[in-house]
Amino acid sequence: MEDVFDITGRPPKGWMHAIFHGGPYGEDVGRCIPGPPAPEILTVPLADGRVHTYRTWAVGSWPDLEDPVAVYQLDGPPVPPPLLTGQEQTWLRDGQQREGPMPLKLVALVTGGRMVRDPDASAIEAMLAGLRHREFLLLQRLGDHAEGDSYLQVLLDEDDTYEVVHQAGAAAEREGTRSASQAAVRNAVLRWAAEQPTWRSALERAMPGDAS
Repeated sequence: MEDVFDITGRPPKGWMHAIFHGGPYGEDVGRCIPGPPAPEILTVPLADGRVHTYRTWAVGSWPDLEDPVAVYQLDGPPVPPPLLTGQEQTWLRDGQQREGPMPLKLVALVTGGRMVRDPDASAIEAMLAGLRHREFLLLQRLGDHAEGDSYLQVLLDEDDTYEVVHQAGAAAEREGTRSASQAAVRNAVLRWAAEQPTWRSALERAMPGDAS
């Protein structure tokens, strides 16, 4: 984003004033951004090559109704859907038994609260392809809850890379990798859902990442 400032009156045509809470623009006065409308997300390059992300909090006008001001907050980390608790798993299994003889083994959870019971390959592919930036797909096996949760979690980050985190149970460590290949991630997720031990091989060329 260009360095455009205005502290005397109206910003240039096609720009609007903005206030930033913290970050590299936190001390700026009179900074202008493209708009209106105000961009939902603004990324600012840092000296070390990383980027800092701001997200719109509110848009108002003060003191001039014709001079809208966008207020940006520091962007927090994406939050994955919560794992199902032991009680929730029991309720789901009981409901499945009433509907049919096949036991419930897997659930898919996506950002926003949607849940799919025993998703097939096409459903998993559709959910993965439908991910937007900062959204998660979480696959959770419904096994013995006393042994700990077994799950595979996929996050589509804002740089179009995927972070894949795996946990095999309470006694296992969380494993994390990052990949820019949607095809590799899709293959790994489908293999994991099908309980194929080769699922990791689809991500062998992925760059290791922090699972925390």
